[in-house]
Amino acid sequence: MTAPFQPGTSTSREEALGVLRGDGPLNMERVLTSSISPLDALTGGFRSSTAYLIDSGSRYASDILHLSCLRALVEFDEEVVWIDGGNAIEPYTLSALCKRFGFDAHEMLSMVNIARAFTAYQLVSLIDDTLGEEARIGTPAMIIISSISDMFMDKDMRRTESHQLLRRCAEKIEGATKSKETITLVTSHTPGHIQPEPRTMSLLSGIFDVVIQVRDREGSVDLRVPRSENAVRFTPTPWNQMILGDFNGGFDG
Repeated sequence: MTAPFQPGTSTSREEALGVLRGDGPLNMERVLTSSISPLDALTGGFRSSTAYLIDSGSRYASDILHLSCLRALVEFDEEVVWIDGGNAIEPYTLSALCKRFGFDAHEMLSMVNIARAFTAYQLVSLIDDTLGEEARIGTPAMIIISSISDMFMDKDMRRTESHQLLRRCAEKIEGATKSKETITLVTSHTPGHIQPEPRTMSLLSGIFDVVIQVRDREGSVDLRVPRSENAVRFTPTPWNQMILGDFNGGFDG
């Protein structure tokens, strides 16, 4: 089971991160833990200037995004830019998480810049224009792109066009991640929607820095980082379910 959401635990984990990436020092070195202990142990936390592709074969990927979004707001007190390509963001969930952990929901949600796309071309435009502008005028704590491939699976789109546009989006995201030294989380698709074809996943995996596979396994969740061959299986505790440790004190323990 996962530990309850805890603040103040973001820390540098250079040795663990070095397995995943071999980059030099950053101007703004930050690592964000997700409060999902098995995930944090697997990745060493989410690092600034790094784009993570979450191969989202499980609905638990949505919990990872929402928990990490709130974590980033609390830890860094900076805006989160969330571009939604699959109707995946749930403001009610973010609001409920704030209430669950004792934060002002209005204050937290006001720091999340949400943009939704309903076609592939809208998603391209949002990533080209909105993401570029947000990254230019500010320093977002985190960039989230949910269900990046969903719109490009439209049967009316030519495969060559969809792959060209998807590559353009992924490269733009990667560029903004590096230029602003932010933390970026990208989910591949919405569980239950059309599974991205291997060529699509290969394209995305080749552009983003770290790939995390999330899979459901008979009441448990499998997490795997293919490039490091590290994996873990665990039974997650729903974020809205209290566990014994919650009765030891308030949000700060």
